[in-house]
Amino acid sequence: MMKGQTAICGAKTRQGKQCLNIPMKNGRCRMHGGKSTGPKLPSKLRGNQNAVGNKGRLKTGEFETITWERLEDWEKESVRIFYGLKPDDKVLEPLEMEFIRQARMMRRMNDWDNNLIGRFDDLLRLEDAMSRVSGKILKVIEKSIG
Repeated sequence: MMKGQTAICGAKTRQGKQCLNIPMKNGRCRMHGGKSTGPKLPSKLRGNQNAVGNKGRLKTGEFETITWERLEDWEKESVRIFYGLKPDDKVLEPLEMEFIRQARMMRRMNDWDNNLIGRFDDLLRLEDAMSRVSGKILKVIEKSIG
């Protein structure tokens, strides 16, 4: 027990001994039933009011999953024209998907550049992400060469 402590929790610990922590108002310590586990009534389960908005939303597009099935129609059409493919052919080249990622990021950058108010920090983050994506593309090209 701590100096001046008159009461103990008294719950059985994993070692089979008595817990010597200071109890809370309900007679148990914070590890043995003293702290609340949250509301139980459905009317009080409204969720966290502080977590407003989706913080995991797409911002720069650096880590966006890009596959042929997820491409927009105009992106598929431009790739088919570039490679001279038939309408039902697909391109599964990872390097091409990185080029599409870069094109999407540049498009996003252009949209944000037109409306710069409140977007300056986002624009800087997007530029940093563009640099990292360009570095990835260079690594893929280096790997394919040698």
